[in-house]
Amino acid sequence: MTQRYLPDAALQLMPKVINLPAGMLPRTAARHFVCLTIGSRGDVQPYIALAQELQRAGHTVTIVTHAEYKEWIERWGVRHRTAGGDPGALMKLSVEHKMFSPQFFKESLSNFRTWLDDLLVDAWEQCKDADVLLESPSAMAGVHIAEALNIPYFRTFTMPWTKTAAFPHPFLSPPVELASFNTSTYILFDNVLWSATSGQINRWRKHTLHIGSTDMGHLAQSKIPSIYNFSTYVVPKPLDWGDAIVISGYWFLDNPDLEWAPPESLTQWMAKARQDKKPIVYIGFGSITVPNPPAMTRNIVKAVLRSDVRAIISKGWSARMSKTDETDFVFPPECYSIDKVPHDWLFPQVDAALHHGGAGTTGASLRAGIPTLIKPWFGDQFFWASRVQKIGAGMKVSSLSASEITTTLVKATSDRLMKERAASIGEKIRSENGVHNAVKAIYTYFDRAGRDRTELD
Repeated sequence: MTQRYLPDAALQLMPKVINLPAGMLPRTAARHFVCLTIGSRGDVQPYIALAQELQRAGHTVTIVTHAEYKEWIERWGVRHRTAGGDPGALMKLSVEHKMFSPQFFKESLSNFRTWLDDLLVDAWEQCKDADVLLESPSAMAGVHIAEALNIPYFRTFTMPWTKTAAFPHPFLSPPVELASFNTSTYILFDNVLWSATSGQINRWRKHTLHIGSTDMGHLAQSKIPSIYNFSTYVVPKPLDWGDAIVISGYWFLDNPDLEWAPPESLTQWMAKARQDKKPIVYIGFGSITVPNPPAMTRNIVKAVLRSDVRAIISKGWSARMSKTDETDFVFPPECYSIDKVPHDWLFPQVDAALHHGGAGTTGASLRAGIPTLIKPWFGDQFFWASRVQKIGAGMKVSSLSASEITTTLVKATSDRLMKERAASIGEKIRSENGVHNAVKAIYTYFDRAGRDRTELD
């Protein structure tokens, strides 16, 4: 059957669609979508889910990100191109110097500038055949590339980046929130970031992109059509965001490791825990680097034993243990240690999850309907810890002392109200179709995304 497409001009005159079934989205001509993102695996994974939805709609999609993720992305049938350097080095900078904070620019500016120069060059080379550009704003290059190519540009991100009085910038989350101060955090962040990068970016614009210099006013960041891949049940849409700022719901990628199967020893261990009527908790902090991994591991094990739970421990932080530490440390039978495990498989089978509060991991534990316990380390993790606590689906954990972990695990596995609230939030999140809503938003605001923002109201 021949596919029929609406001309773009006609598409923009149609009423905005609401809750349209996935098979009934208005179609536009096939295009090459390029997704530019940097960071951890959790920053990349949502784009694979979105890419698949766009490919089902007849488009071609390329994800431009770190080389480390090439094989993984291509196993999903999505094209990959390399930019962004080593994500491990980027993570180390982020944790040790609080990425994108004033402290970061003061203490690590020379390393950051070298990294940014490489990113700008790579991003242009890998994105210049795009018809549409979708970018995590942390990648910084895409908005300028889209201007040079005169193509539609969407900001797509796992955390809020658009100015609002409703809550502070996720990278500048204060202990107390006030509406006037909340707004100022976005202005402060934008100005600090632009002050640190504007010289490099404007030289790159002139010599590589062959367009003029720009400034904060011309970038008009508050007018950029943005699609945020989290849930309104976690972050309600602020009243001061316009209609072109869309919260789509999470972009979940189920079974992200296509060939993964649970070890038989794990399923047997979980069955034994259930037979013994013991709560099972997950404890893991992704690829976060910590200053004293052995001490943190000992604290966690003490807390597990004291709280009388069973724990599946994803030992990513132990990558920095010495060989002697790893050899000497033996986990007790109450703990099951594993290198990595897909959250979409594990979380629905446990009673609570204690993790670092990355946006993707937070979405996965909330989707599972279990209490979400967050020990934040840097960046938006503090924001997600605050949101989870505000909606009553979990707790922010201030430290990883044995006593605080014990208190946290006991509360998460025994507090009836917290468990009921987490289950309710999970049911609502599971009812959303984030990638479908995102593609619908792209089609709806396609014309606006291609216009000069200084001409928009």
